[in-house]
Amino acid sequence: MALLNVAMTLNGQTAGYSLTSSLVPRGGSQLSSLSRCIQLGADGIQSRGASSRACNVVRCALVLTERYGAVAVKGTGRPTMEDTFSAIVDPSGKEPSFFGVFDGHGGIAVADLLKTDFWPIYKRQLRGSNLVKATESAYLEMDQLTLAQPKGFLGALRERGVGGSKCGATAAALVLKPSKDGQETIIASNVGDARVVLSRGRRALQMTFDHKPDVEEERKRIEKRNPTPKKPLVVNVDGTWRVGGLLALSRAFGDVYLKDWSDGKVDGARGGFGLTAEPHVTVETITPDDDYIILATDGLWEKISNQEAVDYCAEAGKEQSLDTIAKGLVKLAQERGSTDDISIVVVRLS
Repeated sequence: MALLNVAMTLNGQTAGYSLTSSLVPRGGSQLSSLSRCIQLGADGIQSRGASSRACNVVRCALVLTERYGAVAVKGTGRPTMEDTFSAIVDPSGKEPSFFGVFDGHGGIAVADLLKTDFWPIYKRQLRGSNLVKATESAYLEMDQLTLAQPKGFLGALRERGVGGSKCGATAAALVLKPSKDGQETIIASNVGDARVVLSRGRRALQMTFDHKPDVEEERKRIEKRNPTPKKPLVVNVDGTWRVGGLLALSRAFGDVYLKDWSDGKVDGARGGFGLTAEPHVTVETITPDDDYIILATDGLWEKISNQEAVDYCAEAGKEQSLDTIAKGLVKLAQERGSTDDISIVVVRLS
């Protein structure tokens, strides 16, 4: 079975359908067969019955519906859906697994590009031994794609950037990387305010950093390169700090009009308000106390705390499917007043 990255629309919402996981339970349990297969057809995704084909390898792939659930829901206060997610796994268990949530603004073009193109770039960068450096390089390389001038005969006459100069996206990503000794490494990263939260012994640990201009460290980073200090690059507009007086994020993919870039010509065009796609990166080894990892866009975290999300997963129990848990968290956020798009992936580690 090839690597798969799948989502489909259901009742006006984008629902994630789980495929096959590269993860195995602690202790290296061996399965004699796959209990479920997934068939892709012209009409979308359909499931078919149990497979009788025996697994003859020790690290047999699990059915991923037992290991992760994902959903993306259009916000009630949004005219168009700008969130999406990605889940890419290798059924052999030999390659890393990738999960990502992407929150677009100014259109969904950048978020859609991240969904399709980010993991191939990231996976190639992970061939190096320094996982933090590889992750940073992957984010910055991907960002260059989002900033490119449109190609073609009339490309030079169009706005720079995928989806236009004001199209961008935040992202939170999780890589589960197997090693030769049987342990798995967590690589959590983000730009913007999408977030990765780990449940360790039912205690919520935020593995990412919310990049917003109301954080003093981020404001200082941006203003440090301001060529005209008397005119701040980060300003407070009606109680909200915004880069260039417009964007309430200090890091994101895309958003050419706020990025440092050059057309390469002497005295040519150059942008720059200090926005960057350099990520926050955390690398951890999975421990026996690790239960869940939750990735979600800010539409969830604005209404639900890290610990509440972890408690919700734990109290739902292992008898609940992870798709159901993911949808329940979205519903809870909406009941508390969230009108934003929400993408969420819940991964069970034990």
